[in-house]
Amino acid sequence: MRYNIAKLVGTALSGALLIAANAAAQQLQTPAERTNFQAGPTMYDDLMGFVYELDARSELMQVRKITETLRGRDVVLSILSNPPVYQASDLIGSAKPVVLIVNNVHGGEVAGKDASLILMRDLLFGELRPLLDQAVVLNIPTINPDGAEERRRTNEQNFDMNRDYLKLESQEIQALVTKVLHEWQPDIHVDTHHGGSAPYVITYQTIMNPAGDPEIMRVANEVIVPRIREALRAEDYDGFWYSGPRSLNGVAGWAPTSVEPRKQHVYSGLANIVDFLFETPSGSHRVINNGTEVVPIPREERYQHQVRGQYIAQRELIRFAADEPELLRLTVRNAKEMATRRGADDSDDDQIVLEYEQVAKMEVDIWREKGWADRQGQGGGPPGPGGGEREVEYELLRLPVFTKFEPTRTTTRPWGYVLPPQLATVVPLLLDHEIAVQRLAEPTSLDVEVYYATELDNSEYFQGHYLNKVTAVKRAETVEFPTGSFFVPAGQPKANLISYILEPETDDNLITWGFLDTHLEAMTAEETQAYVERMARSRGSQEGPPPPGQLIPMYRLMKMTDLKGTLVESFNSFERNRYVR
Repeated sequence: MRYNIAKLVGTALSGALLIAANAAAQQLQTPAERTNFQAGPTMYDDLMGFVYELDARSELMQVRKITETLRGRDVVLSILSNPPVYQASDLIGSAKPVVLIVNNVHGGEVAGKDASLILMRDLLFGELRPLLDQAVVLNIPTINPDGAEERRRTNEQNFDMNRDYLKLESQEIQALVTKVLHEWQPDIHVDTHHGGSAPYVITYQTIMNPAGDPEIMRVANEVIVPRIREALRAEDYDGFWYSGPRSLNGVAGWAPTSVEPRKQHVYSGLANIVDFLFETPSGSHRVINNGTEVVPIPREERYQHQVRGQYIAQRELIRFAADEPELLRLTVRNAKEMATRRGADDSDDDQIVLEYEQVAKMEVDIWREKGWADRQGQGGGPPGPGGGEREVEYELLRLPVFTKFEPTRTTTRPWGYVLPPQLATVVPLLLDHEIAVQRLAEPTSLDVEVYYATELDNSEYFQGHYLNKVTAVKRAETVEFPTGSFFVPAGQPKANLISYILEPETDDNLITWGFLDTHLEAMTAEETQAYVERMARSRGSQEGPPPPGQLIPMYRLMKMTDLKGTLVESFNSFERNRYVR
């Protein structure tokens, strides 16, 4: 019998290295592990000390600062790969998928942060080490260190940063979007939180917004989520959809959170990333005997199990990327190509979503508190998340799950959007979203669709903004655009995001966040009618119908047109300020 000596030696060496790595992992404990999870979440100084210790011990990990908070704390990106990767350009031509984990955007939501420290240690020195041969892992242990130190949801500016993905007002999310999402082009992006309903140890959500790519939704919901749940059950836990019990149109069931792209798990999906939200319920339990029995966890042990649930879920994303790199990368690539192709097609066949409704996707068995079903007809409504400090018994109930959102109103996707020079202030924001913008080099007469606001309500206040909600009509017109106007072609990978933020009647757009406040005024329908009548009188004998409302200066160019212009380049900080001012 002949043996391949080199292969045998290599196998033995690999085994020896893995044994040594496992030994190192056992010796290197995270701050939470050192206290047996009894001291609460890891705070900033200890967290950064552990991150730098990992970096010092392994050439497979690099640490990059992406921004600094207002309190002077570094927000860092950990880059894990074998062979080592130092910058995004190192991955040009690589077939390795990229998984991005972002933790602690809400300062008091911490289990994902501690789980990610253990995960990095095990990827570098433990049994997960082979996964780095197949995938690149990016981890931001805490993106909100200022909030974390105060156990506060918001950052130092009092922004809920998981509502900042469109407006990019916080430097932390602006850095995440521009320096990580765009630069590294992750295939999977997960954001970790605390929330959802007991007895589950993890609840999860994906994009669900019908404006997103359907194949990205399918892979996330039907391929990856079952793997996560199977892995949880293998360790006597269970997971289910975020967030919990809720009634919809008088029907008691289970429903997710809303699906506006101001949130990570929707924004990333519209940006053609397989996206996840992982939430840790406060009253997590064990679910044993093949998922048939719920067992409470003593309070003093609960945080350890919550961290373990986050660890399992995060690990399974990496395992999926390592096991199915071709499926993952093909899904993402096809989504980008499909968006580009649809945006570049000037036929009337492609529809974009303006409004949608939430409906039941399925009926399944869900753990609920005993007696919950009886209370539904007594005016009590669904209970809270469950768990807490009181003893709760659970039973399986077959309930509708409202995790589907169906379009109720659509419009034809334009070939692009034209913005007049007075909207120059939004151009840097579009560039931050990796959206290409052209500046027109000559005056141009274009046949476009023009929106007019017939009602604008701004009664809702949120984080320094009176959120604008527009009711509008549009009509075809010929408009003269001066030199210096801007054109945003729809035929680019982020076509779905472009339409969402430039269509006035979606539920999350530039108008929503006040970017057109100098052009539009809050008006009721009656006030708008009075405005229209005043405008009609002032027009006198001018030809053409009077405007039916306030002009919205974002124009839809429906047909392919020869336009002369140049791409607007990204700005450095000096140019950005000069340009905006």
